[in-house]
Amino acid sequence: MAVLNYLLGTVRVELRCKYSERAVNICARNHVDFRDLVRGEDGAAEMTVGLSGYVTLRRVAKETGAFTVRLIGRRGAPFFLWRIRKRYVLLTGMAVCLMLIGLSSVYVWQIDVTGNVTVPTSEILAALRSEGVDIGTCVLDIPARKVENDMLLKVPKLSFITLNNHGSRLEVIVREEREKPELYDPDVPTALRAAKGGIITSVTANEGWTLVKPGDTVAAGDELISAYVPLGTGRIVHAAGSVKARTWYELTASMPLKAVKKEYTGEKTTRRAIILGGKRINLYISGGNPYGFCDKIISYTDTVLPGGAVMPLTWVSEVYEEYAQIPYTIDKADAERMLKAELLYELEKTVGDGAVVTARYDVIPEEELVTVTLRAECLEEIGTEHTLSETELGDLTANNESKAE
Repeated sequence: MAVLNYLLGTVRVELRCKYSERAVNICARNHVDFRDLVRGEDGAAEMTVGLSGYVTLRRVAKETGAFTVRLIGRRGAPFFLWRIRKRYVLLTGMAVCLMLIGLSSVYVWQIDVTGNVTVPTSEILAALRSEGVDIGTCVLDIPARKVENDMLLKVPKLSFITLNNHGSRLEVIVREEREKPELYDPDVPTALRAAKGGIITSVTANEGWTLVKPGDTVAAGDELISAYVPLGTGRIVHAAGSVKARTWYELTASMPLKAVKKEYTGEKTTRRAIILGGKRINLYISGGNPYGFCDKIISYTDTVLPGGAVMPLTWVSEVYEEYAQIPYTIDKADAERMLKAELLYELEKTVGDGAVVTARYDVIPEEELVTVTLRAECLEEIGTEHTLSETELGDLTANNESKAE
């Protein structure tokens, strides 16, 4: 609204009549919009009206003589253009600038990708680039429907994509393909094998022939439930069930007691640059790291016109903050506590839905190093399905037939 008021022009006026309340009635009766009303003395009232409203009030005041209108101030593009009406070079420059702004709105200067979670934005932008859609591409030359169809073929993980043009900003909305859950197929010959070694505690076979019992020791890869059921003439099934076992883990981690920390000195250097049409222009002379140790913070600011149009001009700010590396010593008890928590976290992440039955920590303190070893016993599911190949299926059938003979 402020931009529209500036373009149309506004005038600050004083209406003086017998009563200041009449100024509101006069504006309402003549359909004059006003704002920022301030009551004065002796029937005066100050308000801001549009340029057309000011003309209307002057006309009504002249025709009726019931009030007077005094100009206090004026603001807006019409008054500015009137002041520079004889400065032809400046007017020509403004006209060229407006023409360039209008021309730039038909080119893509910003591409926003939304909706992607696992597919990297860089992969989507690279695929768009191969389709001829990039910074600086004319919007009129983009065949949106063709690009969308080709993108679904080039990025198989996408199930939906659409291109929305917002002036010089191209919005790319995507939806990723959901992973299909593995369906249970009873006709697929499958055996249950051990994912890791341990001592069996329980076996529950929903389908298939049990090859182990509680108390047996198994190694990773051993078959727990066979796909072959030797009943009657024998048959091949999709083995399924649950096999739990006691497992053991040994994890070790170390932490040095000597470390360094950051301490900012307060010194700061800012460098600026611009990116014009994809080309970077540095606004500084000397480059490189201005300090021995520093953090580098980069921020980008797009040039956006009123209405959301993005200009092909991006301001770059690089801030370097100097810090000193201060050596310090970590307390052995703190180091031991952090290592224990880290090892337990890694163990629980490895076990997953299993349970940690017992855990014992062995600490080896040295002068500048602390080493902690975690030895734990767990109870977890070790059975994992293994689909039999044609060769494995043939060997399984042949072996069991020979046993039957």
